[in-house]
This record gives sequence, C-alpha cells and structure tokens, in this order.
Amino acid sequence: MNSNLLYFSLLTGLLLTSCSSSNSIRLKDSSDSKLESSANVEIAKKVETATIVHIDKKERIVTIRCNCPIEHGGYYTTRLKLNDNENSLIKIYDTSYESIFIADILEGSPKITDSIFKVSEGRSKELDQKYTDATID
Repeated sequence: MNSNLLYFSLLTGLLLTSCSSSNSIRLKDSSDSKLESSANVEIAKKVETATIVHIDKKERIVTIRCNCPIEHGGYYTTRLKLNDNENSLIKIYDTSYESIFIADILEGSPKITDSIFKVSEGRSKELDQKYTDATID
C-alpha cells in the first residue's frame, strides 16, 4: 500500500513539474492576433440613452425608449452590457411616438438589459438586400 502511495506521489510530482515547464510551445502569438482582429473589426456606435422596455416574442417586436433621435428604418444590434457578442438584429419601424420606438426582431432574441448599437453603413446596405420590405399587391 505504501509503495502505491509513493509511486502515485512521484507520478503526480513528475506531471506537475512537466506541465509547468518553461519550454512550452505557443501556437499563436497574442500580439499578432490582436492586430489581425482589429483590422477587420466593424465599429458600431452605441445609442447611449436607448433602452428596451418591452419585448413581444410572439409578434417578434421590441419597444425602445430613447431621448435621442433614432433613424427610422435603420438597423441596430443588441448586445449584453458586459459582452461584445451580438444578441439580436432589429430594424426600427418608420413610425414612432415621441421617445418610443418600435422595432422588428430580425435575428436572435434581445433582452431588456441589452445595449443598442447602430450598424455600420456597409452592413446596413448588406442587410437591405437580405431583408426586403414586403409589398402588397
């Protein structure tokens, strides 16, 4: 029994010293990855005073309260405050009532705590081609 404990202790010590070796191989330099990712980053402007006050999952619309002007028919993304991942894509209706705006949920599922960001002009053009308005004959 003592020999098993001794072998286990030696094996554990050997593994711990080999894992913390200074001769480790770095597959990708972190400084290079930051340069590559920042070159392709799409800059989105946060709408500071905009907050989601209501979400209707059945109708796939959100109600937004904002004291600043929001572009009617514009595309916006919602993101968690602590994360840069996009939660949803919304498009503002052409009508509004004072500081209340209604938006269609095009992709994803927004949360009440999400921040709202305006998409870039290039992405807005791509989204116009992808999401065309329905016409009534």
